[in-house]
Amino acid sequence: MKGILRFAMGALCALTIAGVYAQPPGLAGLVWQDTQILFDLNGGNLVASGALNTTIAIGNQAPVVIPKANNTLNIGLNLSALTGIPGLPTVNLTGTALAGGSQIQWTTGPVDIDLCLRAQDTGLPADILIKRITGASLLVNLTLLNPPFNDGTRDYYVQMTPTGGTQSNFLNIEAYAFCIENTFTRINGSVRDLYYEAFSGPIPEPASVLALGSGLVGLLGLRRRKK
Repeated sequence: MKGILRFAMGALCALTIAGVYAQPPGLAGLVWQDTQILFDLNGGNLVASGALNTTIAIGNQAPVVIPKANNTLNIGLNLSALTGIPGLPTVNLTGTALAGGSQIQWTTGPVDIDLCLRAQDTGLPADILIKRITGASLLVNLTLLNPPFNDGTRDYYVQMTPTGGTQSNFLNIEAYAFCIENTFTRINGSVRDLYYEAFSGPIPEPASVLALGSGLVGLLGLRRRKK
């Protein structure tokens, strides 16, 4: 009977510790547990070169709640909601914890779009074919908030602010003027100079789970010493 009890306690301890270490370390672990991110784009620039040479300022947009699956850092970024330009798709970004969990970087490779945007919707001087996103990155520092930030709906315990400048925060686009695809109408676009903040994170619980796991380890060790 004692052997079964020791085995059960050991198994519970192992499962508890495994649950802790399955998630990213640090504050990235709180974001990993959450099911949404509040993203607030405050400004940026769309810089175009090639068939069209211009810079268009992206104004302050209303905050957008981004749904996120639990137990992952991956997100779907709704470009239409973030930029205010209708018709743009949602782009899936892969999240990676960095710097011991004090940073998260979201990236994506090429994503085909094939969407013709009308000049009256974009503010550009001509209709533009958004052919594809050639790459994107968002790199943020994480800060634990006490008290938490409340948007009127819920509390957020982790604040995310951009770091690394344009080199780490950008969205590059292959586009074509007049929605005609050839070498003469090609536009190389880049969304950069991004100024944004985001919020996520449920009530911090990983420390409590870790304490439980450590306590079980201590109990097992104490039983062995007494024996």
